[in-house]
Amino acid sequence: MNKLNTNSLFDIQVFVLLYESLNATIVSQVLGVPASKVSRSLKSIRHSLDAPLFIRKQQGFERSSFADDIYPKMKKIVQLAKKCAEIDIDQDKARKRELIIACPPTLSLNLLRHLQKRASAENEDYVFHIKSCNSNIGELLKQQRVDIAVTYSAYNTEQLSSTLIVKSDAYVMVARHGHPLLTANQPLLLSDIIDHPYISFAGNEQEDITDPLECYALDTNSDLNVVAKVCLLADLMLQLEHSNAIALLCYKDAIEFLCQRGDIAALELDDSICKLINQRSGRYHHYITQTRKSSLIPNWLSHEIQTYIKGNMTLPAGG
Repeated sequence: MNKLNTNSLFDIQVFVLLYESLNATIVSQVLGVPASKVSRSLKSIRHSLDAPLFIRKQQGFERSSFADDIYPKMKKIVQLAKKCAEIDIDQDKARKRELIIACPPTLSLNLLRHLQKRASAENEDYVFHIKSCNSNIGELLKQQRVDIAVTYSAYNTEQLSSTLIVKSDAYVMVARHGHPLLTANQPLLLSDIIDHPYISFAGNEQEDITDPLECYALDTNSDLNVVAKVCLLADLMLQLEHSNAIALLCYKDAIEFLCQRGDIAALELDDSICKLINQRSGRYHHYITQTRKSSLIPNWLSHEIQTYIKGNMTLPAGG
C-alpha cells in the first residue's frame, strides 16, 4: 500500500467502476476514454498494490478477495472527490467575513451603519460585529479575537500599535426637560453644574480613566455628587428623566439619540467652561488600536472608523 501514492484519482475510479460493473467496456464508456487507457490504469494500480485485483474470465472479470477488502475505502475516496468537485467556488468566495470591532458604547451608536455604507461603496461584503471595550482589550487583540479597537488609552507595544484619533474639546449638558439649569436666566457657570447630582456616562475600558468632570473636581477639591455611572444610553435616559441629575456628553450621535427618544434636552457649554474642564488631565483621548500585523483588515477600515469618530465629536461653541 505504500506505493499507492503513485496512482492518480483516475486509477482509483477505474478500479471502483470495474469492481461494480466487471466490464472494461462499460468503464471505458463511463469515463470517456479508450479501452487501452483503462487497461494501463488497472495495470498501474495492480502494480502499486502488488496484489491481484481481478481475475480475467472468458465473459469478463471476477473480483479477488483483496479487491473486496479495499473496495469500500476506494469508493469513499471517489465519493469525497466528487463532493470536492461540486463545491461552488464562487459561492465560497461570497461568504461574508466577520470583522470584530471593539468600541466604547458611548460613541459607537451609528458606527455599524457607517461601516456598512463604506463596505457597500467598496463592493465588499463583511459582517461587522461591534462589541464593547474592556480591560482585557489588549489581550483580545493579540489573540486575534478582536480585529481592531477604539480605545481611550494607547497600547504601543511590540505587538500592538495605537494612533491618536482625537481629543475631547467641547461638552454638552443633558438633563430632563424643565431642569432648573436649562431654564435659568443667568449664564451657566461650572460651579452651577457641580452643585447638581451628576451621572458619569462613559464606556471606559480601564477603571483608572476618570470622567472629565470628575477629574476636574478632584483637581480643584470640588464636591461633585456622582449618583450613577452608566455606559448604556437607555440607562442614562431613564436616570435623567426621573431625577434632577445631569450628564456631560461629547458625542453628537448620543446627544441626538437622547433628545429624540427621551424627555431630554441639551445645552451646549460655553468654551470657557469646557476649557476649565480640560485644563488638566480630564480630556478623553481616542485611539485606533490594532496589532502591528493586521493584513486581513481592509485598508479603508481604520480610516473610516477614525473619520466617523472625528465627525461624531462635539465642537466648541465658537467653532
